[in-house]
Formats: sequence, structure tokens, C-alpha cells
Amino acid sequence: MAHTRTLSAVVLAAGRGQRMEHPVPKVYLPLGGRPVLSYSLEKFARCEYVEEIVLVIRPEDEGRLRSDVLAALPFGLEDVKAVKIVPGGERRQDSAQAGVRAARGEWVAVHDGARPFFSLRLLNSLFEAAQIHRAAIPTLPLRESIHAVDRENFVVQPLEREGLHIAQTPQCFERLLLERALNKAEEQGLTFTDEAAAVLAMEGIRAFAVPGEPQNLKITTPWDLQLAEALLRAGLA
Repeated sequence: MAHTRTLSAVVLAAGRGQRMEHPVPKVYLPLGGRPVLSYSLEKFARCEYVEEIVLVIRPEDEGRLRSDVLAALPFGLEDVKAVKIVPGGERRQDSAQAGVRAARGEWVAVHDGARPFFSLRLLNSLFEAAQIHRAAIPTLPLRESIHAVDRENFVVQPLEREGLHIAQTPQCFERLLLERALNKAEEQGLTFTDEAAAVLAMEGIRAFAVPGEPQNLKITTPWDLQLAEALLRAGLA
């Protein structure tokens, strides 16, 4: 499929990562000898369809970003792509909105900087699907049994897992569509767990589910970081 439209990558890296229980935000922690965030930036930089990268960070982390992350890349990021650094908000949704507002592409790929291992093949598939359906996200079907648990920690009933999928990022959208959805959510005081949920609720547009990747894990806890290291050592990421 010919790609004639512009794609902006919006990378969310403004979270504090409290579950990591580390004074340094998780996207700046070392993974395979370089910061977690550097992996996704390198992927976007190497994608021929991405024309700009919007980095959404905490303002106080800009020095760390430039000295630790950008310096860890095997090339000068700003020599390869147009780069914008914008301040994030308190919630993930606020940061996504700030990044999308700063983007200029006709399409945006919103990505959690704590997911270092997505492939260029996945990004290309998402972009192609989004150009057909206006919205596309990577998902993985649930494989384990699912149970509802009450407030007293008793299992109350099993849940049918058929049709249930885990959402990943990058999530790719027509930029104006996503921007409208996030603006409406802000006006109405609504919070959504990801961009696809906001687009569905605010604009009535269903995202197309592209097969995700098992290695595209989100680093949230110290165990996740150890798993990511193991994947790197095994050549699986």
C-alpha cells in the first residue's frame, strides 16, 4: 500500500512509574545498557513513514532526556526526524492530548515509552489499517481463565474470555479524529484508559484490531524489567 500521508509519532514518557519503586522514572532506567525509552525512539526514527517525533515528558526530565536517552541513540535523532518536546500532564490522557495537539501529521501513532519492543512490521501494519479504518490498535487475545473477584477477595464468577483482548501501543489514528475525541473528553470531564476507548466513546469510531506482539510488553514493575532483559539476552526482542 502506498503511503502518501504524514505520520507523527507521539511518545508518552511523562509518567512517574510509581509501581517500579525507583527514584528514576522507568523510561530512563537501563535496559541492555541503554535507557528503556531509547528503544522506541530508535524504531520511530527508522520508520520511513514517520515524519516527526513528539516526545511528551515531565519538564524536569528534559536534561535527563537529552543527556541519557538521545545520547544513547546510535545517531542524532534530530538529524533523522523532526523532534518536538512538550510537557505532559497529570494523567496519561492529558499527556496524550498535549502530544496530539503538538503533532502536525495527518495521522498519529500514540505510544507508551515504557513499551520498548514493538516491531517496525507492527507499526507499518497499524498505519496501513488506520488509513482504511481511521483507527487501529494492536491487541492480543486473552489466554488465561478470567474470574470476577469481590471486595473481600472471593471469586464470584468466571468470565467468558471469548472476544476479550489486551490492548497494546502504538495506537494509530487520523489525527483530527483523535484530537476531537480527547478535547470532548476534557470538556465533559471523562477519563479513558487509552486513545481507542476515547475515540469510540466520543466519536463512535471503532478501532481495527491488528494482531499484537507478545514481546511488546509494558515495563511497569521490576519484574517486567527483568523479563525485558531476558528477552534481549535470548534475542527475542
